[in-house]
Amino acid sequence: MGRKYQVISGDGHVETPPESWVKYMPEEHRERAPRLIHLPKGGEAWMIEGQPLIPNGQNITGRGPVRTEGGSYFNPDGSAAEGAGGGAQRLREQDIDGLDAEVLFPPIFASRAIESIADKDVYRALIRAYNTFLAKDYCAVAPDRLIGNGVVPTTGIDDAIAEIEFLIDNGIRSVSLHMFPNGSGFSKPEDDAFWKRSLEIGMKISPHFGFGQFSPDMSSVGIGVTADPFAGTLVQRVSGQPPMYTMSQLICAGVFDRFPDLEFYFAEVNASWLPWGLFVIDDNYEIFRGPFNRKLDRKPSEYILDHFWFGIIRDPRAVEMRDHLPFDRLMFGSDFPHSVGTYPNTKTFLGQCFDGIDDNFRKQMILTNPANYYGLDLDADITETPAA
Repeated sequence: MGRKYQVISGDGHVETPPESWVKYMPEEHRERAPRLIHLPKGGEAWMIEGQPLIPNGQNITGRGPVRTEGGSYFNPDGSAAEGAGGGAQRLREQDIDGLDAEVLFPPIFASRAIESIADKDVYRALIRAYNTFLAKDYCAVAPDRLIGNGVVPTTGIDDAIAEIEFLIDNGIRSVSLHMFPNGSGFSKPEDDAFWKRSLEIGMKISPHFGFGQFSPDMSSVGIGVTADPFAGTLVQRVSGQPPMYTMSQLICAGVFDRFPDLEFYFAEVNASWLPWGLFVIDDNYEIFRGPFNRKLDRKPSEYILDHFWFGIIRDPRAVEMRDHLPFDRLMFGSDFPHSVGTYPNTKTFLGQCFDGIDDNFRKQMILTNPANYYGLDLDADITETPAA
C-alpha cells in the first residue's frame, strides 16, 4: 500500500532566485531580466526594471523569524534556504509540515513586479520563462504533490489564451490571474474568449486574493466611476474585502449566465467575513436594482455560492463558524514560506482548529475540497519523497 493524500494545502508559494527561471528566456532578452543584489547588511533584493530595489523578507520567512528585509534564499553555506529550493526539497518540507501536496502560487516578484517592464516582449518572455521552469523543473518532480499554478500575462486576450494553452500542453492545469484576461482591472466582453477556452481545455482558475481592481473608485457615495457602476455599488460596505469586487464584476457582467460551469478559487482571502459579505451584496442588490434599473437572474449570493471557492490561512474563526459557511467550498493553506503561514507547525495548528469538531469538517477542508476542485484522485498512490 503506497502513500495517499491526507492533507492538501490550497496555498503555498514558489520562491526561488530569478536565475532558476530566467535561464529559459531567449538570449536576446536575458540582459533585461530581474536579478538579485546582495545587500551589505545581509540578504538580497530584486533589481527589476521600472521598480525600486525590492528586498527579500516576508516572502522567504520559512520557520522564521519574520523579517521585512534581510531575508535570503541561501543558507550560510550557500545551500538553498527553506522554501527556496527545488521541487525535491519542497517535498521534504511538505513532510516536515505534515502535508502531502500543495497548490503552488507564483512569487509576486516574478509575476506582479515585472509588469513595470516597458518592453512587453521582454515581459512576455519572463512570464513564459517562469511557466516553463514551473512545468519542466519544479513541478515535474512530483506533479501530483506539487500542483503548479501558472502566470497569465496582462497584455491582452490573445496573449492570455496563448499562455494557458502553453501551460496545459506542459502539464500545468491551474493559473493565477492578476488582472482580467483583457489586461485591465475591469471585466470586458472580450474576456469571454478566455473563459470559453479555459473551460474547453480544462484549465482551473486560481487567483490569489482576487484579480483586477480590488475595489471600485467612487466619485460619490454609491456611484462608481469606472467599469460597471452597478458592480461597484453592490459591494458598498464590503468593497475593501477581496475578492468581493472581482466577484461582483463577474456577476454583473453576466459571465456565469453565459458560462454556467465556470469556477474560481481565491486563495488566502479567509472566510470568517463571508456570511456578512453574502448578506451585504444581496442587501445592496435589493436596495439599488431599482435605481439602476438592473435585474439579475439570481441573487448575487447564489452566484457566489455556486461559482467560487475560498482559501483560508490563519483563520480558525472560520472553522468555528462552519455552520454559517459553505464549508464544501473552503480550502486550507499553509502559505509556506511566507510570513503569516503555519510552517513547520501546520499539524498542530490544524489539530487546534478542529479539536472536538466532527472529523468530516476537517476532511472536507484539507482533503476532499481541494481534490474536488483540482481533480485529484484520492485513491491513487502519490509520489514518494526522494531522499536528501
